[in-house]
Amino acid sequence: MKIIPSTLLLILASLMATAQNAVEHYGNFSPTQWTFEGKHANATYLGKSGLKLISDQDNALGANIAYLRNYTFIDGRIDLDIATPFSPSTVSFLGVLFRLNKVGSESRYECFYFRPFMSGKLGAMQYMPINNGLINWPDYQAAIFQGAPVCKTQQWFHVSLDIKGPMATVFVDGKQVYQIKNLARGSSRGSVGIWLGNTPEGYFANVNVSRAHPIASKMK
Repeated sequence: MKIIPSTLLLILASLMATAQNAVEHYGNFSPTQWTFEGKHANATYLGKSGLKLISDQDNALGANIAYLRNYTFIDGRIDLDIATPFSPSTVSFLGVLFRLNKVGSESRYECFYFRPFMSGKLGAMQYMPINNGLINWPDYQAAIFQGAPVCKTQQWFHVSLDIKGPMATVFVDGKQVYQIKNLARGSSRGSVGIWLGNTPEGYFANVNVSRAHPIASKMK
């Protein structure tokens, strides 16, 4: 029986960890990889290519979302760039969602969204789980569900999420701005996507995902 040297075991373990955390790039927003539930357009904003989500109706309890097709995310890291074209005096709601599942026509997922018009104030970021397809932000306005990140208007800002089981940590432009240890949907699994609330338009770019537990996804 051959004995594998400890150094070889360490190399194999390192290679496995690297493979598990490989960065997956989805910033081209190809319809073969993405599902779009509302109006959208490939667009360039401030020199950066990405996707524009568009809302043409005033609905405080609605959202326009797009998410990766046939994709399973459990734990790992999500990175993306977000921008609102509106001034600080105009309301806008833009965010990122994860662990999305469809139950019939209902979308159920975890969401962190940003209010750049409140930049630097409590409420500039809000956590919101969607359990029955309804945008229930009024139920999550308590301080424990909110953060106070600096979210630049008419500029890109970078958002990172570290997800592990029922815990999520949020970073904006490299600074930790929020952490929740008991996500409402627990240690669920599902797709990753982007989110536009009651806002005419918003821009998204450079969506990258590093899955701690990669699962074969059928991209069609």
